[in-house]
Amino acid sequence: MKNIALLLLLLLLLSSNGYVNKSNIVIQYMKPESKSDEVVKRIIKDSDVNSIFLTLSQKYFPFNNKLIIQYGGLEEPSYNPINNTINIPYSFFQRSASYFVGSKHQEMLNIEPQQGALDSLLHTLLHEAGHAFIAEQKLVILGKEEDAVDDFATLLLLEYIEGGDNIAINAAKMFSFESEHKSNYYDFGEFIGEHSFDLQRYFSILCLVYGNQEIKHNNLLNEIEDEYLFDIKEYCKFRYEKTETNWNKYLINND
Repeated sequence: MKNIALLLLLLLLLSSNGYVNKSNIVIQYMKPESKSDEVVKRIIKDSDVNSIFLTLSQKYFPFNNKLIIQYGGLEEPSYNPINNTINIPYSFFQRSASYFVGSKHQEMLNIEPQQGALDSLLHTLLHEAGHAFIAEQKLVILGKEEDAVDDFATLLLLEYIEGGDNIAINAAKMFSFESEHKSNYYDFGEFIGEHSFDLQRYFSILCLVYGNQEIKHNNLLNEIEDEYLFDIKEYCKFRYEKTETNWNKYLINND
């Protein structure tokens, strides 16, 4: 009887709209508002994005308090410290996939739009989880926290995920796409915003990828003018080592 009760409890958890795992992370899906939302929900549930995220959290940045990951809603991806919730709208995935359709990036790396969007999603989840980890651990961040959690997400992909370099490159490309769809001019208020500009975030991620795998990605930074390229490459190697050293002071290795 005891085993049957445990089995019924497991089935109840698996069949519910939310999934709780031993790392105190709850994954929830809001009711889709359209057929396209329903498709996105199914793609995410069928992918390995959540399982990769949960594995990384359990091994390297476990949470003592319950963290909710909620898919759906109308806003941009965000972390709410009041209820300790990460929100990822279905529309974010749709927008990501649309950027990869017919792009030069897709042609060069043979990336399907769905995979490009899933890679961007994983980096975004890790980015928002970085905010949650900083809040729970009360980490002191000198500089922009948004930049710090971009580094957090990219480092985890590069260090602990097979093929994480290509995932990071796809996520970086999202910022390049976003920049292409914005005005060529910035309002003064944007210069003091919490985020760096999209192109800065793009090159910052590429810099870490190059610093981690300079031989494999020797041509990654070739968009940069020749007179700066050598110095930038040397800086990126230094920056990766520094970023890895700094974040590894706080990451927990449960291997």
